[in-house]
Amino acid sequence: MENNGVKNPIFVYVAEGTQHSIGITANGAAFSWGRSTSMGQLGRDNTDMPFKRPGRVNLPNSVRVTKAFASNNSDPESGHSAIIDDKGNLWMAGCDRWQQLGLGSSNSGSTGYTWQGGKQWQDRFQISQSVEELMKKDNYSGIRDVALGGDHTLVLSSNRRFVYAYGKGGDGQLGFVGKPFVSAPKRSPILSGKNIAAVCAVESCSVTLDDVGATIAKVGKCRSSKVSEGISRCVENARRQGLLDSNK
Repeated sequence: MENNGVKNPIFVYVAEGTQHSIGITANGAAFSWGRSTSMGQLGRDNTDMPFKRPGRVNLPNSVRVTKAFASNNSDPESGHSAIIDDKGNLWMAGCDRWQQLGLGSSNSGSTGYTWQGGKQWQDRFQISQSVEELMKKDNYSGIRDVALGGDHTLVLSSNRRFVYAYGKGGDGQLGFVGKPFVSAPKRSPILSGKNIAAVCAVESCSVTLDDVGATIAKVGKCRSSKVSEGISRCVENARRQGLLDSNK
């Protein structure tokens, strides 16, 4: 099988969401596939490759992907994706209906958002500059982990203290006082803390984990077997990535 010049790609890591997946090869190329690409969550426009088969993600040739993340949601008409490159940049694509991509929102509030190109989705990965600018104000140390829920995003800083949340927040999943219906990227006062090892986001639930995978904080709509199963998968994935202590 030929995939944009790469024959039978071998993945060293696969980010598995509920509706789509992203695979990374040893040389830092990213491929995506899934049930649908209606909201641009696959980040590719190669129409010659069926979206249910791995196709090369649209990125500049100089970009080498080190990490990938796919959203955990049950809505086939939603979904978003994130990748981190070898320079530490956060790129995002997919549904942006609730500002969950963090694109262009540094100059607008939750009600004054203007979507790029007039679309409520982006089918090409773009650097989330507003998130990086926000993190720099907090003595930016890089990104340790990212979690994508149904319509919201969590970013954990490398110093393990700050969690930045954005997107849909009506169920309290962003960890903000007052549960805003939608929010641009901001530091979450409830989810931020100390010694946070990883973050999880499933549907409308957000969780922070300690070094052994135990819950530090949990916010949002979290009481369902589907969410519990998703959090368990997130914990195991964090362990495989070396974010948790494998000996405990």
